[in-house]
Amino acid sequence: MLAGLGLFFFGTALLDRHLRAMAGRKLRDIFAGLTDNPVKAGWWGFCIGAIAQTASAVTYLTISLVNTGLLPSRRALTALNWSNPGTCVLIFFLTLPLNVFTAYVVGLAGILYAFQQPRHYRDAVGFVFGISLLFFGLFLMQSTGEQLYTHAWFHDLMLSAHGRYLLVFLVATVLTVVAQSGNAVVLVTIVLAQSALLGEDEAVIAIYGVNLGATLITHILTLRLKGTAKQMAMFQVYYGWIGTAVLTPLFFLEVWGGVPLVMAGLRLLDFPLAQELALVNLLWCLVASAVTLLCERRIERLLLKKYPPESNEAEDRPRYLYPRCEEDPAACLDLIGQEHRRLAGRLDRYFRLPAGAEGNAPEVAQQQHRNFEKVAEEIAQVMHGLMDQRQSGKNAGALARALERHDLLCALEREFFQVLPRAKQLLRGSDTLIHRTLEGLEAAWLTIYDALISQDPDDIELALHVSADGGGALARLRENFLDPAPDCCREEQGAALHLLGGCERLIWLANRLVVSAQDEQRD
Repeated sequence: MLAGLGLFFFGTALLDRHLRAMAGRKLRDIFAGLTDNPVKAGWWGFCIGAIAQTASAVTYLTISLVNTGLLPSRRALTALNWSNPGTCVLIFFLTLPLNVFTAYVVGLAGILYAFQQPRHYRDAVGFVFGISLLFFGLFLMQSTGEQLYTHAWFHDLMLSAHGRYLLVFLVATVLTVVAQSGNAVVLVTIVLAQSALLGEDEAVIAIYGVNLGATLITHILTLRLKGTAKQMAMFQVYYGWIGTAVLTPLFFLEVWGGVPLVMAGLRLLDFPLAQELALVNLLWCLVASAVTLLCERRIERLLLKKYPPESNEAEDRPRYLYPRCEEDPAACLDLIGQEHRRLAGRLDRYFRLPAGAEGNAPEVAQQQHRNFEKVAEEIAQVMHGLMDQRQSGKNAGALARALERHDLLCALEREFFQVLPRAKQLLRGSDTLIHRTLEGLEAAWLTIYDALISQDPDDIELALHVSADGGGALARLRENFLDPAPDCCREEQGAALHLLGGCERLIWLANRLVVSAQDEQRD
């Protein structure tokens, strides 16, 4: 039983890893297209739930797309709602008699995976190997589960559970949270029921407890979220509570009150026990989704009121990255690129700091700098997570460029932070040497930033000319210093000289950033 459970969890991890590598970007593209109508959103939510197999994974994906603006919140809630029944699909396949077939697939896929053949389809082979190990572990658990009946201590333990529905419900909930996998606990429940170690009624209430446990997993993993992201996470939590509030009382009404409801209907179908319990799991999700659909507008308003978007919601944390996104390296590198463009766009704010000695430019700049550093640190942690993995040649090159771009952006922001607030404090008027220097620097930076965003070859060529040593920007800035206004005082000229030194460092760093973008475009 323990060996089967170990194979099941290892197969699940292998399946998840290679599935993300194969389909992560496609899943994002599909999800991003769910803006047409709620029916389409619900259907693709169901399909993606069947692929991802965990509600938390779908929740993280949805949060990422809502934060990027690719998916409206209302469509996201609909997709989230119907992704939950999709996560039950795997259970049906695992209850079919595929023992011998699975043994052949494990052998063949394992050999191919070990020798990394065919090399271009390694993720597809890994996916097949993972799902076959998952099946094999289940069948091993099923074939040995009956032997547990011969152990008096285990037999007595299971006997003590008969009729103690609340205890079984709570134990199943806790086990799900500990195992971090609802499907795993459902499968163990089915094995125990097939071995006559767990009664049918107890198995049903255990499955109800599993679904509540899956809800708690999502709640625990998203405790630190705020604003819009918190709304998506709490929608999943409310979904779980709604399903529990509707179906659990019906179970006790049927068992203790003798009213024929869910289990009576299932017995009329005369399915094998494994398929019957798999159907119970699916029925729980379908009923919860249907009731949630009726309350969707009210839940949306409640979430908006209880977890409103923060005014600085995305200022001190990444907008595009989501937890565990490094498990899909190709898509994660794309998201890192979007975060870097977002950080580059923030640098323009230093030019809009309040001017003059009376202004609070240093305090405003300090807050901007802190927010930038927080986001940059989280991006760096994700990149380090990618570095710890074994990357393909293309991903390895993209990661190296991302690391270089990240270092350049951080160095560039530090220069902005050290140079511009002081210059803004010394700014006295619009016709001063400092003002003309700041204007020249801002014009150069906007040209460079446009090139970074558009990635157009002509824009990049212009940005390279502007930022080159001896190019347009530095030449103009030096001309301002060498030909100051007649009434320019020595103090202002000294401050402008300090500013010019900072501008030269800024332009040089910006030039390296544009060169990096040009190299990336060529690749």
